[in-house]
Amino acid sequence: MLASDAPILYSADLTGCTLLPSLSPEHVAAVFAWIVEDAGATVVRGVSHYFPVVGLTSVLILTESHAVLHTWPESGTVHLDIFSCSPRLRSLAAIAAVGEALGAGMVTVQEVSRANGSHRPAVSCA
Repeated sequence: MLASDAPILYSADLTGCTLLPSLSPEHVAAVFAWIVEDAGATVVRGVSHYFPVVGLTSVLILTESHAVLHTWPESGTVHLDIFSCSPRLRSLAAIAAVGEALGAGMVTVQEVSRANGSHRPAVSCA
């Protein structure tokens, strides 16, 4: 496996999300799934739970791994994690698009390379 093909976790904090309080949790979850798919992911299953007054947690199980979104509408804050072993998933583009869709004033991203947990050749990653 080449170092550039290592699985990567992108963990993003989106703050100042001015549009978030006006959007329904269902809309946010649908936009999140659409953006992640548009960035090259294959969604196997999505599960979302709305916590009244507190926010939304939306989890997407991907062929490439997973993506998770947590919202706090009262403070306009979103935490977003995308983990993938596939270079075709454009995670940074997805994070930027979620930020734009929610009106984020600031987006910060941490990139963490992870170990390949597979015993199969790297080409087996979707």
